[in-house]
Amino acid sequence: MMDAIAQRKEESLEFKERAIEAFNVQNFKRAEQHLSSAIDLDPENHVFYSNRAAAYMAMEKYEKALHDANECVRLQPTWAKGYSRQAAAFLSLSQLPAAREACIKGLDLEPENSQVREELRRVEIAEALGLKDAATEAFKAQDYERAVEDLTGAIALDSSNQVFFSNRSVAFTAMQMYEKALDDADECIRLNPSWAKGYSRRAAAKFHLGDLQAAKLAYSKAWDLEPANQKTKADLEHVLSEIAGMKVVLPDRAA
Repeated sequence: MMDAIAQRKEESLEFKERAIEAFNVQNFKRAEQHLSSAIDLDPENHVFYSNRAAAYMAMEKYEKALHDANECVRLQPTWAKGYSRQAAAFLSLSQLPAAREACIKGLDLEPENSQVREELRRVEIAEALGLKDAATEAFKAQDYERAVEDLTGAIALDSSNQVFFSNRSVAFTAMQMYEKALDDADECIRLNPSWAKGYSRRAAAKFHLGDLQAAKLAYSKAWDLEPANQKTKADLEHVLSEIAGMKVVLPDRAA
């Protein structure tokens, strides 16, 4: 009896190795088939479920991936990688609270586990984008305080996204909090100095602060980066008209 069990386990590990080879050449269907054979031979091996979950993820079969990740965790609840598989599947299914919870469980077991930390980062980015969308809706409703609150939350989760600072700069401008609007515009430019919108945000803040020369320079930079942007052109014309005390019209430029 023991020999038969040992034989089945040995055969299951051979299927696992074949699955890895298939996965390496991106033949995910074949990898799934090999892992299913491994599971038939040894249904108590949590690694097989973890690996098949990865294959299902690659094939965008997220419900099946989650099922296998759950089984992996059930079989080995102290293995951090199982929770990273859960988190990846939950994230792909847009179940962000569950994805975060899975990451926290994994990090409780292995605080430095790179795979779990990577999944948590992906969850945080998704949460931040959700807050950005909520801020956009709040802005449309002219609830600028709520927009600032949502964008501040987004920045806390992902401070590398210049769009969050750009959008919060607009909200601060709408609230006539021009110094804060300028700070966010400057951070937006620091994060992405080749993005025209950051300079437009800076120009708007400077204009409201009464620094027309700085506004002119910022709008000019934005127009240099996006020569076909008619709004930037109109904003620059407005600032130049304010400086000159007369209407200024700029010629169009080729993009």
